[in-house]
Order: sequence, then structure tokens, then C-alpha cells
Amino acid sequence: MLVGKKIKLLRTLKGLTQDELADKINKTRALVSHIEQTGKVNNYTLATIIKVLGFSVEDFEKFDEKNSLKLYQLPENDESSILKERIEHYQKENKALKELIASQKKIITILEKGKK
Repeated sequence: MLVGKKIKLLRTLKGLTQDELADKINKTRALVSHIEQTGKVNNYTLATIIKVLGFSVEDFEKFDEKNSLKLYQLPENDESSILKERIEHYQKENKALKELIASQKKIITILEKGKK
């Protein structure tokens, strides 16, 4: 797996935005985006990113898509609990919005038939 892709996946698993990661490594969001897209990063910045993401260099090197969820699950903590709650909330909100869209489509269909 490419370095940039690994960083993006680990950052996402950690629940960080590009802005948040940039703040933690004292760089810009644009640089983080560039690194994730191209994989081009100097060793010092890479080591800092790996450390901020909570991995060792060895684990980072071994990391790939196949073992991403099995071998590198993040430990349960307050932040991950909050994220899980947010995900559940957004899933419920998404379901409600889908139901609203379906009902609006029915209303539109009824109104269109009434015009004819």
C-alpha cells in the first residue's frame, strides 16, 4: 500500500481530519493533503505523522488494507465512544431523511397526477 494511502486510512481510523492532523504535526492541511495524494514526504515528517497516529514505524510499514481492521483496531476510549455515538446519530438521521425523500416523491407524484 502506498504511503499516502496508509496515512489517509490511519488518519481516518483515528478520527482525525486533515486539519487536525496538520495541527498536531505543525504543518498545513494542504501539505497533509499533498502527502496523502502523492505519498511524497520527508522522513522527519513521516516519523512525526506515524507517532501522532499512534503507531510504530514497524507497524506502519506492515500496515495494509487487508489487516487494517483486524490487526489495528483502535483501543476503546472516550473519543471513540463519542465517534460511535455520532455515527449512530447520523445513521438514524440518514434513515429519517431517506423516509422524508420517499414521502416527498409520493406527494410529487400525487400532485403531478392531479394536474393531468
